[in-house]
Amino acid sequence: MAGLAVVTCAFLCRPSILRAGEAAEGHPVLSASEARDTIRSRSGDPGFVLLDVRTPGEFGAERIEGAVMVDYLSPAFREEMANLDRGKSYLVYCRTGHRTNGAVKVMREMGFPRVSVIEGGITKWKEAGYPTAR
Repeated sequence: MAGLAVVTCAFLCRPSILRAGEAAEGHPVLSASEARDTIRSRSGDPGFVLLDVRTPGEFGAERIEGAVMVDYLSPAFREEMANLDRGKSYLVYCRTGHRTNGAVKVMREMGFPRVSVIEGGITKWKEAGYPTAR
């Protein structure tokens, strides 16, 4: 019975900053405001990458300033991801979060240790009133 209590507490007694997406996917999930603060504080940091996994058309129409793109839907996605530096920290987003989860799963499989995501993608970013670039 004591073992059950420890397992239950390990699951339920998690810090309140964690979100459901983190428990399910194993990566930090940042709100739009947390993402904005992270992007601002890491601006100019060569060890930080804001990664947009939408299509080239979506990326060209609008993106979060400073983002680089690797198209999750491209047949070359895994190859492009394999060329990225695993020593860097990545903040990943798409339109709403679905492609992000798939991309992060691939990143974890490939050994990327520092990956976080923007909850709700660029959609939530814009709903929060934050700017986009073209």
